[in-house]
Amino acid sequence: MLPTAKRNASLEASHLYALLINGGATREQNYQSHLLHVQHVLELVRATGVPDGQIAVFSGDGSDPEPDVAVRKLQAERDQWLIAGTRLDYALGNPITYANSQLPGIDPQPATKAAIRTWFDGAKARLHPGDTLLLYVTDHGTKNSEHTDNNFIVLWGKEERLSVTELRELLDMLDPAVRVVMLMSQCYSGAFANLIDVHARSGIPNGNLCGFFSSTAERPAYGCYPENRGRNNVGHSFHFLQALGSTGNFTQSHLQVLVTDASPDVPLRTSDEYLERLLHDASGNDDATYKQMVDALLHEAWKDKGRWEPEIRLLDRIGHAYGTFSPRSLSEIEEQAKRLPDISGQMRNTSRAWNGALADSNESNVERFLAANTKWNDRLTADALKDLTPETRPPLTRALLHDLRDFTDAHSDVNQKLRTLRRHGHATATTSYRMEVRLGAVLHMRRILSSIAGRLYVETRAAAPERAAYEALRRCEDLTLPGGDLPTPQLKMVEPFPPLEQDVNRAQAALPAWMGIQFREPKPETVAESHLAAGAAAVITVYPDSPAAEAGLQAADIITGPPGQPFEEHGQVRSWIMLSKVGEAKQLDVLRGTEHLKLAVIPKPYPLKWPDLPGPPKIGSLAPPIDTTPYRGDAPKALAGSGPHLLFFWATWCGPCKASLPELLAFERQRKVPVVAITDETKERLDPFFQQVKEFPQTVASDEYRKTFVAYGVSGTPTFVLVDDKGAVQAYATGYDPKKGLGFEGWKWEKTD
Repeated sequence: MLPTAKRNASLEASHLYALLINGGATREQNYQSHLLHVQHVLELVRATGVPDGQIAVFSGDGSDPEPDVAVRKLQAERDQWLIAGTRLDYALGNPITYANSQLPGIDPQPATKAAIRTWFDGAKARLHPGDTLLLYVTDHGTKNSEHTDNNFIVLWGKEERLSVTELRELLDMLDPAVRVVMLMSQCYSGAFANLIDVHARSGIPNGNLCGFFSSTAERPAYGCYPENRGRNNVGHSFHFLQALGSTGNFTQSHLQVLVTDASPDVPLRTSDEYLERLLHDASGNDDATYKQMVDALLHEAWKDKGRWEPEIRLLDRIGHAYGTFSPRSLSEIEEQAKRLPDISGQMRNTSRAWNGALADSNESNVERFLAANTKWNDRLTADALKDLTPETRPPLTRALLHDLRDFTDAHSDVNQKLRTLRRHGHATATTSYRMEVRLGAVLHMRRILSSIAGRLYVETRAAAPERAAYEALRRCEDLTLPGGDLPTPQLKMVEPFPPLEQDVNRAQAALPAWMGIQFREPKPETVAESHLAAGAAAVITVYPDSPAAEAGLQAADIITGPPGQPFEEHGQVRSWIMLSKVGEAKQLDVLRGTEHLKLAVIPKPYPLKWPDLPGPPKIGSLAPPIDTTPYRGDAPKALAGSGPHLLFFWATWCGPCKASLPELLAFERQRKVPVVAITDETKERLDPFFQQVKEFPQTVASDEYRKTFVAYGVSGTPTFVLVDDKGAVQAYATGYDPKKGLGFEGWKWEKTD
């Protein structure tokens, strides 16, 4: 947690104005979370002493008493999943109700383009040099597929929206000496960072317009992910406002959100965008040249890593929090940025398959239940369901689910099948989402690296006007709210983010078996002529080199089920395949024309190509080779057969590394396990360090190109890797706390050593 900022006495409440926008589009899309965002910003601004006359709110339909916001109970009934995907799902689902959006002590105006333009028409006379306008947007955003630098804010009403270009025209009405600080949480909001060019001269921003955004111009924000629908305590906006409540400062809040917001959002700010623009311009807007330039500048920056310790620590914190390694160049991180979406997409598709199988099985289970419990038939007709009200729906749903659960529990095989399908669908969906979050974290780190390179470029190569513009943007962003204590939203604590390896293992355990077919229901005349059961499936595609192809299955074949056990349920073949044991031969009755066949199919694992992402080696696995340059002593290339070793990843500027040295050396002496100290710093940095530090492991290796750091998935320094004499990893730990020590099993340091 960053320290609470001192209030900036130079900014008085009388010079602070606030413009809050929540369009919402329609009442169905105008979520309650947006209104809560607006409400909290309103509380924040009021707490600074800003009078209501300097606050303007444009939300939904404004003060119209008609309901304009969707309110949905977050928690479904406990057993609601038993009707997921069935004809009862929507009718008895968690109902959406609508309310009139209200804000305490203020009448919101309609969030329309005309109303907002009217406000700017008046603001150009009210706001003067030295005033600050806080422009806050919580809303839906849409992408302009033709020009992503001109995306849209969704407003209230059909086709009502505000583009970057249109907002630029409105902001251009204000005096150039008015400071404008934007805070935007809508999808694709990063496009609005282009507004730094308002009042620019000769392409150089004047630095009085800046902002913070939840995501890039190409990425949606957290609310577009199904895992976050209806949740009010996640995402960029909530975490930024929470940080503002403790720091009061926008720059500090931005840095805090980079670590605390465990959503797919990719927070960015205008000063970092400006640095990227300068680097792209200097590289001729060629992507390959840009990456080479950034990495060359980073190589130069790392010659004095002590100067960049806060940024390196931030990289380490992000990498450690999300189970990835901590990079020092774009080339190290590019592979993750490319491959994480592959895993996410694969897991999302797998989750859909599990949920599709669950829907089919639920439908069959509901039909069996209704056949056995005829008292429910009249209460669940289409007309009866249509007549349900918000008052009558919940008790009916609870009563039905109570009886349906008892019925399902009484059929243990069905119960087990349904719960397995549900569990695997949830596991794969969760993994998919967390891979999206990890991709967001990777993009955080990529931007931090680019910004380090950009700052060095500004200091050493940029023209004086460019340097002045960057410094002005930083000053603009460093807004500290006036006043005393600020309200902080009460957010629930989320579960710690699991390591990447744990997620991958969980997902692999939830992968279905695969046979390699597509199917549909047979034609009704075929069903009648051949006396087929309800679950018979007509094959429409057989994938090459699949288990089905190897078994001789062909398109147009009809699968009737295992011998003597015909499929009785619609879509049953899907769950039967997915739940089969991989590698175990399964017999199937197949109808080919008029001929009945028996085929043996051996299901294979679901065909996913898991990318090799840098990460810590598993305990018990063979330690990767050491590819370093000797500084002093001889570090072994391969660890197998060369005796046990303790690898110590460290840095000259790293305080915890230095704190660990007494215990590290004691371990080396007592256990007679040689320590190999590996750093990514060069001889020029190491020489002066070792002139001052004498108590240090003898073997020191330089990994200037970070090949070994990446191979071992190092997410921060110090990192300790204990390897046995066979070259197997016995322990892996990052960080050092004198109270806990190295943390190796069976080792306890007596400080008298």
